[in-house]
Amino acid sequence: MVDATPDVGAKGKPQKKVTASGKATGAKRKSSKPVHKELLTAAEIEARKMRAVNPAQYYRQNLGQLGFGDPEHALVQTIKELMDNSLDACEAMGVLPEVTVELTATTKRYEVVTNKTRDGSVRTFPVFKLAVEDNGCGVLKGKVAKCFGSVLYGSKFFSFRQSRGQQGLGVHAAIIYAQLTSLEPAVITTKTESDPKGFQVVLKIDTEKNSPVMVSSEEVEFSKPHGTRVELMIAGDYTQKVESFIKELSLANPHADLKFSVVAQPGQEPKVLHFKRANEALPPPPKEIRPHLLSMEPGALLEMRSNDTCCSTAKQFLVRHFVRISDAKAEELLKASGLAVSIPPKEIDVEALLKAAREGDLMRPPLDVLSPIGEDALRQSIRRIYPDAEFICTASREPWSYRGVPFQIEVGAAYGGQSVIEDCERVKEGVFKSRVIRLANKCPLIYDSKDCLLYKVVKEINWRNYKLPQEEGNLPMAPLVIIVSLVSTKVPYSVPGKFAVAYHEEIREQLKLALQNLGRMIQGYISHRQRQEHEQHRQSIFQIYAKEIARDISVLTGQDQELIYGKLMESIKSKQRAKAASRLKPEPQAPPAPAPEAIPQHPEKRMLEIAEIPPQMPKKKQFTLEEYLR
Repeated sequence: MVDATPDVGAKGKPQKKVTASGKATGAKRKSSKPVHKELLTAAEIEARKMRAVNPAQYYRQNLGQLGFGDPEHALVQTIKELMDNSLDACEAMGVLPEVTVELTATTKRYEVVTNKTRDGSVRTFPVFKLAVEDNGCGVLKGKVAKCFGSVLYGSKFFSFRQSRGQQGLGVHAAIIYAQLTSLEPAVITTKTESDPKGFQVVLKIDTEKNSPVMVSSEEVEFSKPHGTRVELMIAGDYTQKVESFIKELSLANPHADLKFSVVAQPGQEPKVLHFKRANEALPPPPKEIRPHLLSMEPGALLEMRSNDTCCSTAKQFLVRHFVRISDAKAEELLKASGLAVSIPPKEIDVEALLKAAREGDLMRPPLDVLSPIGEDALRQSIRRIYPDAEFICTASREPWSYRGVPFQIEVGAAYGGQSVIEDCERVKEGVFKSRVIRLANKCPLIYDSKDCLLYKVVKEINWRNYKLPQEEGNLPMAPLVIIVSLVSTKVPYSVPGKFAVAYHEEIREQLKLALQNLGRMIQGYISHRQRQEHEQHRQSIFQIYAKEIARDISVLTGQDQELIYGKLMESIKSKQRAKAASRLKPEPQAPPAPAPEAIPQHPEKRMLEIAEIPPQMPKKKQFTLEEYLR
């Protein structure tokens, strides 16, 4: 037998045992094939990680770019995106908008970990149930899932017309934010005017595939003949910004009826705000137009040229795809760029064509395609929001264009009154800083005012020229609300969240001229008020002395003191009425020139006769004290 006890060496370590077959035990068995470790370069490692990113994946990780960075912004942004879609749907239907917003806090909470303390802390926010319902055109049954479940799926991105939404991105970002924070799907109920019943879809967005995940779908009853209702469960922080947004949206859309109810805490009574429409007139519908050649970037034009499949010649390409280009103008542009008229579109030299368009006499795009608020409608809307304002004025500029994109500027102001003062920032007792309300395509811009061109131009105006106190580079210190509205077929937003308008010199120039016109109106009102205050001050001084005079005359004549005082005040009022009438009286016209035959034969003699007649001065009637008092 072979002893199984391990041998111990000199250093106390067990030695290898040798079996009867002569093989050593206790050693690791080696592989018969050698293993070669694959060595990869850094570029190869990175290459293995690469894959395509769809829009849903990108915006899921970058929701802050769309206004969903924190619960306060997210709540306002969600309401904004849903109401934008509702108003656009009503505009497409050609009906007066009736939009209802219901915001209800639930008992569910959403936790956010922060680093406010050394050990960290947790902030909790309520999860709200948000429902927005409209009477718009609705969505076809076959399009509901794609319309609400695929990011960047819609019609607004491809149409060149004025609308509140531009990319078709906002509602999808709201649904993604809702399912990230509450884990609940979106509920969409819609009905078109031809459907006998409404159609309800419960869905989520699969951000990995950018496609809808249908939870359920069924036909349901809908309370309106047509419209859409969207329900979301989102985490949010309810602040005054929500009500401010609803009020400003009502200001920008005087033809809309907006109802807003909120339950800020579970179990509370709902707070209801109802902004009734200021007028029953629908604004003119915006028209869709083709792009203008000057609005094209070289890369976009190159891609458009390469993907064209419907045109056989360069001339046909220009006439068919761009506005304000006739056959003769197309030939002129191609000749100026050194290109033949008959070449295929793919052979167009993009840079030479754009250079010829900039240097040539290319007409501006049609400017009657916009749908502004309107001066009268804006004035009515301001009066509805600020009913006790002392002075309201509006002004607008004619439509213009920047880089081939039509736009129009409208401005308004509300001065004085308690409702205006409550909206302004109080600096100290009796001193208020004016407020600016920015609107783009009839939708309020709530955040990022300091980065917005509309806000910057208001601060550039020297309001001291219009009798408004102002510190250098700041807004005027006065109880004043300034409304600035920009409408365009393509508003140049600086970020996808549509918070601020980017800089363009043409927009800045038109806005500055409109604000200067507004300032002159405000100056006229302030001057008129100052004259009235001066006149009231003079009357108060006269009343003090009139009482003394009436008392002394009463002692001298024995007449009643109150009678004498009344006569004195009546004489002042009659003079004021005569003075006001003289201002309104038209200036006397010069008598017509006499006919040639009516001129005397000896004009020198006639002039001497006139000179000898002394002028008759009207005599002022003299009154005795008894006659005056009588």
